[in-house]
Amino acid sequence: MDKAPATGSLHGIPRLRRLQLWSHRNRRRGPRYVTISVIALACVWLPAIAYLMLATPSYTSKWTLILPGKGAGSSINLADIGQASTIAASPYGSPSISPQVNYKELVSSDGVILAAAEKLDMTAKEFGKPRIKLVDQTSLIYLSMTGSEPDIARAKARALNETLLELLERLRTDEIQQRETGFDNMLQGFRIKLDQARNALLKHQSQSDIVASGQFEQLTLSIEQLYLERARVKADLEEMRGQVQRLAANLGLTAQQAGDALILQNDRLFQNSLDEYSESRLLLNSYANKWGDKHPEVHKEKSRLAATRRTMQQRIDALIQGRNDELIELLQLEGDTTRNALFENLINLDARRMGLEEKFNELLRLITEMQKKLNDLTGNAAILDDLKRDHQVAEAVFSSALARVDTGKSDIYVSYPLVQLLDLPTLPEKPTSPNTLLVIAGALTGSLFVLTGLVLMWIRKPLLHKILKNA
Repeated sequence: MDKAPATGSLHGIPRLRRLQLWSHRNRRRGPRYVTISVIALACVWLPAIAYLMLATPSYTSKWTLILPGKGAGSSINLADIGQASTIAASPYGSPSISPQVNYKELVSSDGVILAAAEKLDMTAKEFGKPRIKLVDQTSLIYLSMTGSEPDIARAKARALNETLLELLERLRTDEIQQRETGFDNMLQGFRIKLDQARNALLKHQSQSDIVASGQFEQLTLSIEQLYLERARVKADLEEMRGQVQRLAANLGLTAQQAGDALILQNDRLFQNSLDEYSESRLLLNSYANKWGDKHPEVHKEKSRLAATRRTMQQRIDALIQGRNDELIELLQLEGDTTRNALFENLINLDARRMGLEEKFNELLRLITEMQKKLNDLTGNAAILDDLKRDHQVAEAVFSSALARVDTGKSDIYVSYPLVQLLDLPTLPEKPTSPNTLLVIAGALTGSLFVLTGLVLMWIRKPLLHKILKNA
């Protein structure tokens, strides 16, 4: 059996432990640290140098996009029809949706990358993906694209930007088309309702005596005017009747009698017979007083008087259809100008009275007729008003919807906000990789870590040796 190693001796310690716990008395300790340092530093610097010498240069083209931050709105007033308005909300109005993030995903999507690569006859793998940076509290999007040459990097950036704008334009067009399809379906329903309302209104107008609400109003106004006219005519008629009655009472005859008297007074044959009749009456009275009633001359004069009266009666019958026999006695009085004037005045007043009576009766007839027509049209007018109101409502709804469709088409940036190119893709002047300074800084940092570790191992060996020795 092997003997246990003596206390304080390192010969019995395993090789690994001896490797870790080099004694400060071990003369080979320094060369070993140097060897390990050289190997560790070589592991750091050789890959860095190889990367700087063998890595393909890479150039980066950068550009910036900006999105607007305000919405747009418009309003249209349609006279006597309605109002149409459209408001496009700000793309940043919702905290749960950010157009910057949406555009970031679109730019980095496989479809956009493939379409941009095809413009440069590249594969998607050769084209690569852009680096995208979003800045909080701004509407800026920073993008960068790498390439093996400066021109290639800028060409990739331009192709990617053009592809993004084309995609947005295509998406907006598709959205508008889908909206138009929905709008057309909506307008078709409104158009059907408008046609139904119009046809119902036209059918009612063709079958009814009233075609406009103004007719009913005009008819009502006409009836009111007739009532006022009837009241005025009635007042004039009552006044005229009073004048005729007073004048007739003063003359002792009616207006009809006054008219007949004037007719007979103006007839020459009747006036001759009247004169002969008056003369015969005078002679008859004279003969009767002188000779008595049985004297032959008295009988002769009575026969003459009767014949003259029959002649007058025949003339009266011919002129005034014998309406009044008392006119013979009345007309025997000597006519004077004043009395004849009063006769004419009475006749004129009575004629005006008769005219007013005819007018009054005609007004009553018109009022009755128009009132009946108004009663007949009341139901039709109410139906017409309802149909016109339905038509106006349908027309207002259709016109407002059509206006909303037209105004809605004016804003194509509702779902996909406008994006503008703030900075053009740059043409890089120097490669971004390999970055010599960065590689050297990394190698120096690694070397520092290695040397620090070795120094720590060097200074802690005596302490560890004492601890193991007393153990």
